[in-house]
Amino acid sequence: MGEWSKTVGEKGEKVVDFFFKDILGYNSVSSNETIGCIKGTKHKSKTAKGDKTTHGIDALISVKSPLEDKLLDIVAISSKYTADEYPKSPKAKFKEHFEDLAFTLECFKNSRLYAETNYKFGGVNRTEITGVLVWLSDKSPKDYELIPKISNTQIDADLIFDKIIVVDNDRINFLYQTIFRAKEVYGVENVKFVYHNTSLNVIGLNSMSYGDFMPIQYVFSDIIPLRIEKGSDVEFIIFCKDSFSNDNLSKLLSFANSFDHLASAKKTILAFPDYNGLHHKSIIESELFKFPKYTFNQNLLVSLYPSDFRNK
Repeated sequence: MGEWSKTVGEKGEKVVDFFFKDILGYNSVSSNETIGCIKGTKHKSKTAKGDKTTHGIDALISVKSPLEDKLLDIVAISSKYTADEYPKSPKAKFKEHFEDLAFTLECFKNSRLYAETNYKFGGVNRTEITGVLVWLSDKSPKDYELIPKISNTQIDADLIFDKIIVVDNDRINFLYQTIFRAKEVYGVENVKFVYHNTSLNVIGLNSMSYGDFMPIQYVFSDIIPLRIEKGSDVEFIIFCKDSFSNDNLSKLLSFANSFDHLASAKKTILAFPDYNGLHHKSIIESELFKFPKYTFNQNLLVSLYPSDFRNK
């Protein structure tokens, strides 16, 4: 049983490593860090006899934020991979996983590892710590949505943390089918993440309006903008997790139009999970009168992801 648990854990770590490096583009991810526990009685497991002494961090990322000048983003990742399906009633197990990560974050902020990580970066005057709970199931469908089933879970008020993001099968599958597939088609070196103007990154946007890694704040966005370099030409792809509709089409067109620093893009591609060229063409043509910058099937394309021969 112990050997099987180890095998499952290693599979989870492998998937997490792939997610953050190959999909999100973080080239520096440290694994299996250990820190001391400073609140051993409070943080011990309910079944443990003695106080807790250490916390494990499955993966750790630190990077200067492209969304806020002089901000250091530190991401502490907890991998919870199960060989079985997600529980039918997942709230109890979720609270256990969430609490474990929150306790780790509380001690991390007072650890030597945190101080050493901050010390590596100059030109920083603020640090934000984000916890990421990656809870994946090997048996549940690849697009299984766990989040709606745990969204109203009551979290203990005495937990101390800045921010925790939960990633399930559905979220990783969305990012895999969009970002990773784009890298497969166009080449990793030609796919860049677009950094929008937050009003807090005035300095950063002057030198870096796009880059190789996805800001952790974008992980739960249902809209993924990518910059594609094709020789001397630039294309702009926006993936939308929501279904095709007049309203969503209009939102994406407005969104694309707002990226003034990408005005040189030769082509803009809007991608939906259910786009059907036969049925949706008239909707696009009727919507474009509000966006005279775009001409359908010239500098504006609409497509389906993953691809389908019927939309060729």
